[in-house]
Amino acid sequence: MASPTSQIDRPIRSSIEVTDPGEVAQHLETAYGARLRLVRNPVTQRSGRPLLIHTRTDAGQFTIDEIDIPGDVTASPDSMNKVIATWVTSGRLSATCDRIEAKAVADEITLTTQPDAPHEAHAEDLAATALLLDPALVASVATGLPRAQAAMPFRFMRFQPHDPSAGQLWKDSIAYVKNSVLAGDATATPLVLGNAARLLAAVTLSTFANTATIDAVPHDRNDHQPALLRRAVEYIESNAAADIAIVDIADAIHVTPRAVQYMFRLHLGTTPTQYMRRVRLHYAHQDLVGGDRVHNTVAAIAAKWGFAHTGRFAVQYRQTYGRSPHTTLRDE
Repeated sequence: MASPTSQIDRPIRSSIEVTDPGEVAQHLETAYGARLRLVRNPVTQRSGRPLLIHTRTDAGQFTIDEIDIPGDVTASPDSMNKVIATWVTSGRLSATCDRIEAKAVADEITLTTQPDAPHEAHAEDLAATALLLDPALVASVATGLPRAQAAMPFRFMRFQPHDPSAGQLWKDSIAYVKNSVLAGDATATPLVLGNAARLLAAVTLSTFANTATIDAVPHDRNDHQPALLRRAVEYIESNAAADIAIVDIADAIHVTPRAVQYMFRLHLGTTPTQYMRRVRLHYAHQDLVGGDRVHNTVAAIAAKWGFAHTGRFAVQYRQTYGRSPHTTLRDE
């Protein structure tokens, strides 16, 4: 499939039906660019029904998939480097990622993974529509910065919509793009597709609570804490390479260190120190992906981002990205 960061003249459409059990995982791993570790139990075909029907519309900056996969299927994908939201038509879908659980049945929507982390998923007689977005596009829409400058780490705090009306707006937006914008190639120009991509990124950010738009959730608008938290998060992300502590964060946003601790616990379920470590791990991951074994070492990259103990860094890295940092540096 075309890279979601690319711009294409017209949508690329494809559809496939798979009846051979051995080809299901192969097709999906190729389509999603990640090892899935797919297990079907039992491997059966019901009344000649295909084991997989996969219809895709690749619009360059976003992709909309229609998936029909009968039976009981589990998967343990590597990081897919996508923001993925799924609208279940029938059946059931559940997933776990970063200690956040996702569940959806017919006409419900859910995220299934953090953009850069592996996850576990389970589907039962699933038919669904899935939206795939590039995290850099989502970050750009969240910050208002160009994509090249918006490579900020962000996390979704919940995988379900923060309220039913937000979920309905997301479904209406997907239906509009799928049935109107993508209905014919004549109207799906690069400019129209770019606008549609930003619309889908914006509605996804507004539907699912996240660290990029903390102050956008309605129940948070009645107090001042989320705005301060946003400033604290921005300070951490802008100064991740510097030697900063909680007292520096507090000084930057003009509150006490205790207030900083409270905001992170209340709204993000973590501590400022843990969040800072996660941000630095993200930037270390970027350096590993962009590095090479001739000029870089895991130890040097880890030390650059404040991880003095290479072994402990490797453990945290594997827990987050599902592979060792040495493998990333070697393979990317």
